[in-house]
Amino acid sequence: MGCCSGSLDIGAGTKTGYELAGHKIIKGKQRQAKTSPMDFSSNCAWCERPKTAGPTCSNCGADYAKAEAIKLRGKADIAAVTAAGSSAADKGFTSVVIDDSAVVADPNLEKKICIAAMPSMLAFAFLVQISGFGTSVQRIVFGMPIHELGHATVSWFCGFNAVPTLWKTLSPADRGIAASIVLFVAIVALANHGRQNMKNAWIVVAVFLLLLQGIGTFMLSERDAQQYILFGGDGGGMVLAALLMLSFYFGKQTQLYSGGLRWGFLGIGAAAFADMFMIWVRSMNDRLQVPYGLTGGEPTDAFKLINYHT
Repeated sequence: MGCCSGSLDIGAGTKTGYELAGHKIIKGKQRQAKTSPMDFSSNCAWCERPKTAGPTCSNCGADYAKAEAIKLRGKADIAAVTAAGSSAADKGFTSVVIDDSAVVADPNLEKKICIAAMPSMLAFAFLVQISGFGTSVQRIVFGMPIHELGHATVSWFCGFNAVPTLWKTLSPADRGIAASIVLFVAIVALANHGRQNMKNAWIVVAVFLLLLQGIGTFMLSERDAQQYILFGGDGGGMVLAALLMLSFYFGKQTQLYSGGLRWGFLGIGAAAFADMFMIWVRSMNDRLQVPYGLTGGEPTDAFKLINYHT
C-alpha cells in the first residue's frame, strides 16, 4: 500500500505504465501514417476538408489544383490541356483562360458589329475623299497628326529624339540616347506583359520591335536613317492608321471596349488612312498629284526623297 507497483490491472492481464505509453506512441504513429500524406483526390490540400463540387474549396476558397501543386512542389505552375485530352487540373496544374465573351452583352450582335464596323468606316472615309466635301478637315484633324506620328515613330526606331507636332516633326540632325532608352524600356515592358499573361504573340511582337530598333539605331547610317524617316510620314502613317483600326477587335476587357474608345480609334484610323492612301492612288495616273514642291516654305517629303536621296 505504501508504494506504487507500477502496474495496472485491466482484467485480462497486467501491463506496466511504460508499456501502455509505448503502445500509445505506436498507435499515434500508425494513425499519423494512415493520414499522411493527405489524400488530395478527396480532400482539399489547403484546409484538409472534403472536396465539394466545383474547382474551389467552399471552406477556405482555395483552388484545388493550385493548392495541390503548392503542397507537392512548393509552387503553382500553369499548363494547357494536353493533346490526349486530360485537363491541366488532373496533373496538378492550373490553367488561365481569358474569355472575352464573358464581358460581351450580346455576342451575336458583337459579331455583326465587328464584321461591318471597319468596312463601313473606311467607306465613309473614302467617300469624303471622293466627294471632296470635308477633305481639308479630314487632313488637318486626322491625317496630318498620324502622318507626323509616322515620322516620329521611325525616328525613334532609328535613335533620333523626335517630337511630333500637328504640321512638323521636330528632329535633330544627330542621333540621341533618350528616345532609344524610352523605346527599349517600353518594348521590354511589352515582352514582360506577354510573359506574365502567357501571351506569346506579344513576346514575338516585342522581339520583332527590338530587332527593328537594333537595325535602325546601330546598322543604318544617319543619312539612310533620314531617308526612312521621310518615307515614314505616309508609309509609317498608314501602318499606324491600320493598327488603330485593328484595335477595334481587341481588348474586350479593357477601356477600348467598355469605354467606347475603340470607336474613336477606328474613326481616326479610317480617316487618316483614307487621307494618305488616296494621294498615292491619284498619283498612279497623274504624277502632278504627287505632293512635290514646297509647303509653308518647306520642301515636302516627296521633294526631299527625290532630290536629296534620289
